[in-house]
Amino acid sequence: MAAEDPGSIAPDSDRVMVTVFLKHTQNLTLEQMGENLRANGFFEKFPPEGVEVVSWLQLMSFGHVVTMKVPPAKVRELNRSIESGSYSTFKSEVYLGYDFWPVIQAVKARRAEEMSEK
Repeated sequence: MAAEDPGSIAPDSDRVMVTVFLKHTQNLTLEQMGENLRANGFFEKFPPEGVEVVSWLQLMSFGHVVTMKVPPAKVRELNRSIESGSYSTFKSEVYLGYDFWPVIQAVKARRAEEMSEK
């Protein structure tokens, strides 16, 4: 039986993966950052309802890296929650992607099968 062709693996069509980098504003103290986030309602706005957080990492001397599964219809709301909620506290970068792990697994399975046939 042949391993699945990696090119035939379809990504999840009802959600996109979004990774957000929230870099600390270096000239603010921890207290100032907390005050800004509270004043901007960051934790009430981010992430919006309907967005699934896959991981939320706090990186020392950097800030936060948040990976989420987002329905395409919620991408604008997610963007607005970042813009309005983290203003003056974080410099944000947003990247859309997809889960590549199933592709890697298919490639590995195909390679293992090819090796066993030799």
